[in-house]
Amino acid sequence: MSHVTNAPPAQNIPPAQQMFELVASYWKTQLVAAVARLGLADHLGSGTRSSDELAREAKASPDGVYRLLRGGVAIGLFEEKPPRTFTLTPLGACLRTSVPGSMADWAITQADRVHWLPWGQLHEAVRTGQPMTRQTLGADGWEYLSQHPEEAAYFARAMGDLSTFVASDVARVHDFSRYARVADVGGSEGALLTVVLRAFPHCRGILFDLPHVIEGARKRLKAEGLADRTQVVGGNFFEPVLPEADAYLLKNVLHDWDDASCTLLLSQIHRAAPTGGRLLVVESVIPDDGRASATALMDLNMLVMAGGRERTASAYKALLASASWELERITPAGSMVSVIEARRR
Repeated sequence: MSHVTNAPPAQNIPPAQQMFELVASYWKTQLVAAVARLGLADHLGSGTRSSDELAREAKASPDGVYRLLRGGVAIGLFEEKPPRTFTLTPLGACLRTSVPGSMADWAITQADRVHWLPWGQLHEAVRTGQPMTRQTLGADGWEYLSQHPEEAAYFARAMGDLSTFVASDVARVHDFSRYARVADVGGSEGALLTVVLRAFPHCRGILFDLPHVIEGARKRLKAEGLADRTQVVGGNFFEPVLPEADAYLLKNVLHDWDDASCTLLLSQIHRAAPTGGRLLVVESVIPDDGRASATALMDLNMLVMAGGRERTASAYKALLASASWELERITPAGSMVSVIEARRR
């Protein structure tokens, strides 16, 4: 059984021990990523296996794999059935690939150089107010990914998996039946657009992203049987090349950028959209009243990685107005995000 089941309630843990566990949390990040990289959750998907069997399949050290699995028991990924045999828990099953809700690529990309190295300089990002990607990677995050296709593939799939995680909620809270064409701008491999098109069969889609991203999107849309309903366009959304649509989706895009860059992007979409066209921004929203929110941690990620930020509702209203969009409503959609709906004036 997992050792964590016997842990005392959090309120009974001495502050020094709580601090030790907070500081050592990065051990867990790397442990989870190693499990994902070695495919251990996939190998355990068929049932109980010995650590030696898993080591052979992963082409890894038997001793190392056993110690990794034992660490996974400690954080709830596996259960050990002595001697040295393991089963997958529901938590660990999230690291299986090609299953709904998979978090394997997310785990890998968060522990990869593209995120890991900049986060190591958080203190410097706070001191300077600048992202740490160029200092640690030699390029900004997007440039770095374009130069490292393997890491870019993990990142793109991770973004697609997270989009799938929230897509059904977005399709549930917003009625897309009024639109003939929906453009997903910066839509990665098209996970959100796929769910929208399946839920609203009369809609046609436009997927817009960088050229090195959209090749994965073409494959995904073809596999989903949606290639004939979707136009795939490669380009830079800061340039006046966006196609016309009735509604534009921006999921987790604006938080990557500072206000000036967001205003430029929103202006480009405004230029492409017809009068009365809709803009649907899917983002986490920081409470205006200062309540504690996990979005504050994502805000630090944006500082370190991109020089962007998470925003309050009032900040989004001002940002949209700066590009002549009129905020109409903000609808919580679950999964920590809201749908921020605006109309083209």
